[in-house]
Amino acid sequence: MEYDITQPWNTLDTWQEELIASKGDQVVISGRQCGKSTATSILAGRTALDIPNSFILIGAYVVDQAQLIFRKIKEYILAKAKNQIRGKVTLNFLELKNGSKILCRPVGDTGDGMRGYSATMLILDEAAFIPNRAWEAIEPTISVTKGRTILLSTPQGKRGFFYKASINQNYTQIQVSARDCPRHSKKFLDQKQNEMSPVAFATEYLGEFIDDYNRKFSEEWIKFVCTLDKNNVILSQNNNYLGIDVAGNGPDDTTFEGFNANNPKLITQTLNIYSNTISGPKIERQIETLQNTHRYDRKSIGFDSGGLGSGTFAYMLENDKLKRCIVALDNSSRPTEHVKDGHTTKLLKEYMYDLVEEMGWRGELKCFDEGAVRQSFESIQIEYKDGGKKRYWGTYSHIVEGIVRAVWLAKSKNLNMFIVM
Repeated sequence: MEYDITQPWNTLDTWQEELIASKGDQVVISGRQCGKSTATSILAGRTALDIPNSFILIGAYVVDQAQLIFRKIKEYILAKAKNQIRGKVTLNFLELKNGSKILCRPVGDTGDGMRGYSATMLILDEAAFIPNRAWEAIEPTISVTKGRTILLSTPQGKRGFFYKASINQNYTQIQVSARDCPRHSKKFLDQKQNEMSPVAFATEYLGEFIDDYNRKFSEEWIKFVCTLDKNNVILSQNNNYLGIDVAGNGPDDTTFEGFNANNPKLITQTLNIYSNTISGPKIERQIETLQNTHRYDRKSIGFDSGGLGSGTFAYMLENDKLKRCIVALDNSSRPTEHVKDGHTTKLLKEYMYDLVEEMGWRGELKCFDEGAVRQSFESIQIEYKDGGKKRYWGTYSHIVEGIVRAVWLAKSKNLNMFIVM
């Protein structure tokens, strides 16, 4: 039977069937888009339907990720047993007539969002991003009920409770490579393997824990920089900057990251919008909306003009409202002031990331104290290539990609750093 994304339960892989039929605690270590959330959602849906009074608690570092699995559970139950739903289904809660309940919550940095619950099944998505201290707060939720735990994630290096669970004999481990997933074509994977470094490909697509793991932004740096409450932001009509990263294919988000530089020695975050439904003309309309409220000046909107963003960028150059504001900041370009003897030592991406890190340590940059922002910084890795060259990448990099563009423009306005080649 041909795969149908609206009814994935009809064409399950062998490992998915094994997970759904499993008992006890499970760890799913998987490459991207291999079906881990689909299999987990079917397992949760069947459990809720078959075992009365089940309480299934779904968590992720940010609530958006938990809601992805929740939506898939809801879709499964609507397809299989719609008449068993009791009351109104919300974005985070569903109840069945047999007394079973399904709830999703954000974990955050401390796990406080999941305290106080007693679950018969605990599901943590992208568990590799959840801090150890949060896990310590979450784990008691299944203690009294003797419930089971399902951990699933793309690996993020040999560290943290998720890695420890992957080698813990009390868990059943399932490792899934994109090479074994029939929905990934060999041509696509071969192309990605040629484009990506061995470490990045092994982590993101093969689902492997890699020893060569170095974070760009340390826990200490993130704790020092991510301190702002986004609910207390006071908007200014001057010196505002916007960084935009355009989503690639798959689950990536397009992100809009805003900063204010009224005080050039303290650049502060004012905006964090991200969505996987904003693309093409919607990006242009979103920027126009933000322009009306934030008054972006000349050369104050940094745009990812490479790859999938190139088409949208071309159209914005024809927009009379935006063309003077937009600056092309392609990761693979090179700032011209750093040319020496016809060559440069860094790509623009390296300069932008290094600038953000340095400003953070100097106390000149403050970002939102928000799970999605922290998670994006935590995901950024440094990979060292032959000849000592560095490469920055991450599985959740889209927010940081927007941040570095906005900060680069804010800091460089008077430093003649705009021109790239």
